[in-house]
Amino acid sequence: MGSETHGASAESVVGTRAVQAPVIVGIDGSEVAVRAAYWAAVEADARRVPLQLVHVATHDEISLAGLDLVLAARQAVTERWVRTCERPAPAIEPLVLAGDPAARLTELSEAATLLVLGDRRPGPLAGLLCGSVAAMLAGASRCPIALIRPLRNAASAVGPVLVAVEHTGSRAVAAAFRAAATRHSSLVVADMRRRAVAEGDLDAVVAGLQRQFPAVSVQCVAVAGDRHAALERLSVTAQLLVIGRDGDRKLRTHLNPMLHLALHHTQCPVLVLPEDSPAADGAGHLRNDRPTALPAFG
Repeated sequence: MGSETHGASAESVVGTRAVQAPVIVGIDGSEVAVRAAYWAAVEADARRVPLQLVHVATHDEISLAGLDLVLAARQAVTERWVRTCERPAPAIEPLVLAGDPAARLTELSEAATLLVLGDRRPGPLAGLLCGSVAAMLAGASRCPIALIRPLRNAASAVGPVLVAVEHTGSRAVAAAFRAAATRHSSLVVADMRRRAVAEGDLDAVVAGLQRQFPAVSVQCVAVAGDRHAALERLSVTAQLLVIGRDGDRKLRTHLNPMLHLALHHTQCPVLVLPEDSPAADGAGHLRNDRPTALPAFG
């Protein structure tokens, strides 16, 4: 298996896994990457799809060290799964590639249901994988992408799902409702639109989704002042922030202001949905017959 994993290319993986649409998680050897891998395993189990643990070496030669990283992460996820879950773990596939991490993970996202990255330190001093690479992927991924942070406080483990709406954002709001229903949590809808240019009937979108998810308790918050401070404050106790991404999907480091704010000035996990991608409709579609709570561990 090791030699086949070493020789696999992004193209071959996309070709062979397109039907299964795996959950893919980037592995870099950090503790938060292992946390992200377990978070991703729960999502893969809920969707009944494989989980791929991917390490991208930034040099041309793929070394055994990269394979050791993904195998160690797989072992950690499996051991935690055995301790916390009664059913078998999802299929976990190790993959080691060479090249530019952002470019290779973007290629893999073409045939993924979800891309997951560990985010060690949100903010302007973030490291490689959770800094520029994560920013580029947040703006270019073809599928929804989740950035998983270390657990900051106990309240955030059971806090509400938060969705930040800069436009009408029906897909992001729908995904947030599904996430809240799956996690048996409440939902906070933060209307971040500028009053003078607000378009669409957000109230109608929320009302329609409330009928679809009657068990979800919803609080709508209209942000009229400092959006930066409001989103930072609301995210402190949130277990997940959902935000839509519009515009093109070029691989670049410059993000729109709201997405930049979500990535660099919040501390909870962030789920970014490409509003222009059909895959966005599938974000948050977890199996109702497999109730799950996303892991909360530091």
